[in-house]
Amino acid sequence: MIRTTAEISNEDGYKKYNLFEIHENLESIIADDYLEYSSINFKKAAYCELMYKKNFYDKYDPETYKEVYVRYINNEKFREKAKFIYSIIDYDKYVKFVEENQTIENPNELIISYNVVDSDGVKINIYNISIVDIAFVF
Repeated sequence: MIRTTAEISNEDGYKKYNLFEIHENLESIIADDYLEYSSINFKKAAYCELMYKKNFYDKYDPETYKEVYVRYINNEKFREKAKFIYSIIDYDKYVKFVEENQTIENPNELIISYNVVDSDGVKINIYNISIVDIAFVF
């Protein structure tokens, strides 16, 4: 497991940090700027919206796929999770990964864990995503 941290805020000495734990087999698909997620330097909001539109709104007709809209597209928790994935996964690297890994045994072991840790040492787990989650949103 690869473990990385980066400060995302510092307000009057109260700091927050991104803490990522990434399975070593997924390191190759991580975007170069993933540590900026949720920080003031994060600049991918428009890209995430575009990817969500491309992979959901443009892909599924609301009349034909009503259940998909209810369960995923109009589900705010799912939408935020998808935006998180678009924020940290490099699409081109992901495509190459898929080409090189046509079959994956034990996909639930390929996990990326995202946590926020504060200066008091409190750790909050935000997401645990697997390659299955990643594949679903692309």
